[in-house]
Amino acid sequence: MRERGVPWSVSFAGRGDRMALAIDVAIAKTNKYASRESGDTAELVERPGGGFSVVTVDGQGSGRAAKSLSLLVTSKAVALLKEGVRDGAGARAAHDHLFAYRHGRVSATLDIVSADLSSGTVVVTRNAGTPMIVGRSGVYEAVPGGSGPIGLYHLTRPAVTQLPITAGLQIVLCTDGVVMAGERSGPHGRFDIASFARVTFTDGMGAEELTDCLLQEAIRRDEDRPSDDMTVVALALREHTETTIVRRLAAFMPLP
Repeated sequence: MRERGVPWSVSFAGRGDRMALAIDVAIAKTNKYASRESGDTAELVERPGGGFSVVTVDGQGSGRAAKSLSLLVTSKAVALLKEGVRDGAGARAAHDHLFAYRHGRVSATLDIVSADLSSGTVVVTRNAGTPMIVGRSGVYEAVPGGSGPIGLYHLTRPAVTQLPITAGLQIVLCTDGVVMAGERSGPHGRFDIASFARVTFTDGMGAEELTDCLLQEAIRRDEDRPSDDMTVVALALREHTETTIVRRLAAFMPLP
């Protein structure tokens, strides 16, 4: 499944100036080779205080069982965000729900990336081990996941990164199927997405370009047979000059 070109145009007032920003988000994902269902789930939700969040969950394993697990966690997190619960509290509640429901026997990674207009910040809340790519003015750095998956231990907490909403900011997240691409099936070794971003990404790339670029390279490294479910989520902020604000959402999902 691939959700394409998900741009949201908003007006944001910051530090006394009026700055018109387009918030561009895209999700690109693919299944493990020969598996009909992806254990990854990604959902886009509007925030009651303004802005939106993307919730991405990678359920343990692959196939139908992993899909059911990721849907369970995603639905809990999305419901809480819609009710106005803060991202960190929502992530902890999703963990508590999974831990109580499955008694610490299964795990899932959880990423929440939010453009929060009420605070004027991009908030990234993570229970994942994969690095996050942050781009500013064409300079890309990797931020470690820093927190383990949810569902296994009672006092699991998320890692939270908060950045000001500014034009030119790019955020790219992915599940472990991307960073492990090529590790098992090819001669490339573990995928260093930070080095790839520094060489390939540019300041003017939109969210869809970022997701397509990273996902296609991961698939190529697995010799077109992904060894695990793969999901890439990207957020890009840029200035816009539209006078009539139109929000657009599009999805494209090839059927087997």
